[in-house]
Amino acid sequence: MTRILTSLICCLLLAAGLNGQSWMQYATPEEAGWSSAKIEAAWKYADEIGSAAFMLIHDGKVVAHHGDITRRFMCHSVRKSLLSALYGIYVDQGVIDHDKTLAELGIDDVHQLTKQEKSATIRDLLKARSGVFHPAAYETEAMKRARPARGSHPPNTFWYYNNWDFNTLCAILMQHTGKDFFEDFKAQIADPVGMEDFRLSDTYYHLEAEHSRYPAYPFRMSARDLARVGQLFLQRGMWNGRQLISPSWVTESTTAYSHNTRREDQGYGYMWWTGLYGSTYPNYSAQGVGNQAVIVFPQDNVVMVNRANTFQRQSVNGDDLRRLTEMLWAARTGAPVSKPEVVPLEAGPAQPPMPVVAVPAEQLRKYVGSYELNDAPVSVYWQDGRLLIDTPFAGKFYLLPAGSDTFLAEDAWYELRFQRKDDGTLSHVIELNR
Repeated sequence: MTRILTSLICCLLLAAGLNGQSWMQYATPEEAGWSSAKIEAAWKYADEIGSAAFMLIHDGKVVAHHGDITRRFMCHSVRKSLLSALYGIYVDQGVIDHDKTLAELGIDDVHQLTKQEKSATIRDLLKARSGVFHPAAYETEAMKRARPARGSHPPNTFWYYNNWDFNTLCAILMQHTGKDFFEDFKAQIADPVGMEDFRLSDTYYHLEAEHSRYPAYPFRMSARDLARVGQLFLQRGMWNGRQLISPSWVTESTTAYSHNTRREDQGYGYMWWTGLYGSTYPNYSAQGVGNQAVIVFPQDNVVMVNRANTFQRQSVNGDDLRRLTEMLWAARTGAPVSKPEVVPLEAGPAQPPMPVVAVPAEQLRKYVGSYELNDAPVSVYWQDGRLLIDTPFAGKFYLLPAGSDTFLAEDAWYELRFQRKDDGTLSHVIELNR
């Protein structure tokens, strides 16, 4: 009980720590009660296992970081935990009753839902226990293979990691609020917690109309911005003296309602995972393809964030990531010093792999138009004084000029070249480093 009370008191103090400003960092890990030498050994291991960026945060301040923490990597399924956070706000306000059924909400799909399927509640979808095994957008081949037969399990009797549930939840949220999900996330969470890299241009809806009416909602976000989500939950929904999400929702959404049959300590809440990083330090986490991870250790006031560069098809093995977190815990030597020295976190913008050149705006505007890229239609716009390419398969990227007719897609750093016809007109965009 003493440990829990201490944790709650620390959370109240931490809520005033960032104040929506840039992250602060301990002058040395030793100031925070961690070993520099052991952290350096952990970073060497991080490189070996393919981690693109990692952050270790204790008591609301950065102990250490590794890799490019400002680069906006794909979040993949971490998006589901972000949606869960927004649900908490509207459930608390009474805007959404998460015991409403799909029938009451008028939810149906391409392949008509049965009476049994329509009896599933919002709460069932949040737990991935809807019993609706309808095809969905953004499913992996493994998810498709694991999908049970329609009607094989009534609602709330079987757990299946179900993109249909997750995608439909986003549509239900927008149905209730009348707001665009991404704009709402920015207003309700990203802006209040002071995210430094998040932009609406890094979001998009991925619809597969032949499979389902409900699109997926991919994000690109930086490690230092995702760390704020973890810190917000660690602080029981409090930020800078403002209760953004209720403590009761933080508890409810990070409580396991389904468990690993082989590991009872591992489970699934409302689109949050529990216990994936051992039982020594109780934890819950947001997880995505490649082992994108936002890991919260609530009793220890610690947040860890891992990113993988899936733009280049890189990923971190789950066992390797657990080993990395264990190495970092082994670097903890004790409590922070009584008055630790802290400094502003130095983390500049993500750097392109090749020089960017200055090109006059009037020349850049000539590239605005419609093209094909990898046999798919793409559009190039002029936005915020820059070129923006909009793709149906990866979302939107600002284009940074790297030479004559050659651009870098920001954050992904794909090298793209505009191809001309014999008459000099532009026709295609080619990915040079595909």
